[in-house]
Amino acid sequence: GAAACGTTAGATPAPGACGSGTPEITVDASGEASATPDILTMDIGVTVSDATAALALTDANGRASALTTALKTSGVTPADIQSTDFSISPTTNLSGAITGYQVSNTLLVTLHDLSGAGQAIDTAATSVGNAIRINGLSFSVSNTGNVDGQARADAVTTAAAHARSMTAAAGESLGRICSISDSTVGPVPSFATAGVTNAAAVPAGAVVPLEPGTQQATAQVTVVYA
Repeated sequence: GAAACGTTAGATPAPGACGSGTPEITVDASGEASATPDILTMDIGVTVSDATAALALTDANGRASALTTALKTSGVTPADIQSTDFSISPTTNLSGAITGYQVSNTLLVTLHDLSGAGQAIDTAATSVGNAIRINGLSFSVSNTGNVDGQARADAVTTAAAHARSMTAAAGESLGRICSISDSTVGPVPSFATAGVTNAAAVPAGAVVPLEPGTQQATAQVTVVYA
């Protein structure tokens, strides 16, 4: 078709956008694109217990510092290490009597080098021993604009093909684009539960296997032709 006389995003095409009384054909189509994640976000920390809150806190502080140092040694920048949770709580027996105290310190860590992510996790886990806690991992795509654009282009191409087929079957010719609207959902981070609660689960020298897979972006467009 010829040049569009109007393009909208996320809006309903206005009636008669190509001229009052102009016959129109409306086509809905979807498109997809995939991308390989290049970011790993990890919820990791330490949890220790001791007879007193002071002892537990001292132990947790030392292990948390060791964990942070190990992550930095593995190439993680300080800007990619963020404290997200810190707690001190009593532990009790069945009768409710306090038996000690538990201290947890949790970090949100972003890894940009996926090739070395497994080794970084191993180094972090072995640096703090049985106090390690890895609560979960998530993969994501840093530049979602590219894959979103590819999905949109695929959707518009599909819509154009459908419009040509429909008008040809009806014995008509396809005119210019009156309007385009789209609703695109970007790649959704993929989550993997970790379940690593102590260093024994990650033997020293073992590189944790990680598979980022692919993530999908989808686009839904509505194209109105004269």
